Amino acid sequence: MNTRAIHFRLIFWYSGMAVMVSLAFGAYTYRSVQMRLYAEMEQTLTRRATQIAGNVLAHVPVENRGKIASRIHAVYSPEAGSHFIRILRSDHSILYVSGIPKDDAFDPRQVPLPPDNDPRVRIEPLPNSSSMMILSLPVNETGRHYLIEMGALTDDLEVALHGLIMTLFFGLPMVALITSAGGYILVRRALKPVESIRATAEQIAFGNLSNRLPVACTGDALEHLSVTLNQMLERLEAAYEQASRFSADASHELRTPLTIMRSELEAMAREKNMPASLRERIGSVLEETERLSRIAENLFAISRLDTGEAKVQHIRVDLATLAQSTAEQMALLAEEKQISLHINTLIPVFVYGDSARLKQIVVNLLDNAIKYTPGHGMILLNVKAASHKAVLEVADNGIGIPADALPHVFNRFYRADKARTREMGGAGLGLSIVRSICQAHGGIVDIESREGEGTACRIELPLANGEEQKG
Repeated sequence: MNTRAIHFRLIFWYSGMAVMVSLAFGAYTYRSVQMRLYAEMEQTLTRRATQIAGNVLAHVPVENRGKIASRIHAVYSPEAGSHFIRILRSDHSILYVSGIPKDDAFDPRQVPLPPDNDPRVRIEPLPNSSSMMILSLPVNETGRHYLIEMGALTDDLEVALHGLIMTLFFGLPMVALITSAGGYILVRRALKPVESIRATAEQIAFGNLSNRLPVACTGDALEHLSVTLNQMLERLEAAYEQASRFSADASHELRTPLTIMRSELEAMAREKNMPASLRERIGSVLEETERLSRIAENLFAISRLDTGEAKVQHIRVDLATLAQSTAEQMALLAEEKQISLHINTLIPVFVYGDSARLKQIVVNLLDNAIKYTPGHGMILLNVKAASHKAVLEVADNGIGIPADALPHVFNRFYRADKARTREMGGAGLGLSIVRSICQAHGGIVDIESREGEGTACRIELPLANGEEQKG
């Protein structure tokens, strides 16, 4: 999991906020319900204490404990309802106290007297681990001061609150999980246009610069980004087309004067009365002229490939047979250097494309391998089908390519060892042509090399009809 990805960070913060909000809401809900339940109990106790003051004490002119007890029992029956009632005189002596409830929930005689500060409402812990809310109501009846205490167990309230806690404990994680899942879906949908832009941009190369990024009509920065990038692609396409036209025009214009120069030099070299030194100099100039002609031809070929001309001839070609016949034609060059050329093309491997261009790939790769493999070396040519791709591999145990030069070998006119390459007649265009042909056929080219150990070049092209041959 990539913790630095924007998807992860957005989902993490969204989920974190969802959890924090859920916890805060749960705490607020619990506290609100708790206060509400205790407030309702307090109101009930206050109402009952007021009724006792008005219905009992107000109708008993003198302290008659028996009459007070009988009247309270007749009207309220505290023992049956597990209620606590106690009436205190001004000196905190007990005038009346209710009896033990029928369910033996508590013993009223064990309930402590109110403290000196005499709070209106207090919670008294009981010996049986229960708690009781006691409300103290001071009254003045018949010229006497009394303190009426009404109490009720908080067990039912605690049970209700415990049930609420369990509901929140199991419910809030579900809410947080659902919210996080919703956040994940929203983030994916919000970033879907970005992924679409990325996928389209990944497919854009020099061969299809006319493609444009999708524009999400959102009116925000994402839409502006797509429009800006499309404008940049338009400028790149224009610049690339201009450079391609220049290469094609320049190489085309050079072909005629170079042909004339080569013809004139060949005619001069055939003259009989020419001094030997001059003939040698003319021969050297003729070699450079031929080299310039090859460079012009290669540049013209690359320009045509960049414009997609290689796709004009789109026929079914057996790459294995093509590679084998081409390698057999070049075997003489390998034999001159006493290089072993092994060909492994056991089964047909069909692709769609231009056979002449595909043959040029094999020629360029084998030519490079032969040039840069010392005598008594070995070259392996392998053609196979794998993962719905046609694979052509050329490997040698030659001088290899330096690690710092490897990323640049497909650049035009790049030569790792300029002096040695010039002596061998190279111009640094062979691998560039190979890559252009591969791209024109929807394929890729990769090269691996270690200096002093050899080089391996791998070509992958789409199989004809997407079928994978098996050997």
